[in-house]
Amino acid sequence: MKQRVTALFLVLLGALLVGYAVMGPALQLFGTSAMGTVTDIRRQGGDRGEPIRNRYNFGVGFHFFLQDGTRVEGATTVVGSSYSAGIAKGPARVLYFPYLPVINSLEKQTHFTIYSIILLIAGCFLIRVGIKDPLNTKQRRKKKR
Repeated sequence: MKQRVTALFLVLLGALLVGYAVMGPALQLFGTSAMGTVTDIRRQGGDRGEPIRNRYNFGVGFHFFLQDGTRVEGATTVVGSSYSAGIAKGPARVLYFPYLPVINSLEKQTHFTIYSIILLIAGCFLIRVGIKDPLNTKQRRKKKR
């Protein structure tokens, strides 16, 4: 039983990673564009501790309006230098799914990158490990014969 729960967990985690990896490109292909407004930019935490110094995480808050006038809030995280997030307050293009506007992103973050490929490979690997016969029933059948 414990092995089945572990296998299910790995499959679900892999599916989440795959979904997150393809979300940006899917927004570009199937999403709707709207003009939004970046409302806040906040530096979060301290230096990231990477070999490149003075790089920080910035939380970016934005909102946009749907065609029916409904206001939708969004948030994202970007990496910037010690003095700038690389995104200015004010107007910015936002992509969202028309049938589920809660899934949205700033247009400049929806490109397919090496990080998306890494997440996609890791997610597929976890799904494969989870789907692989967790109880090894084929080997047990052979041993019983």
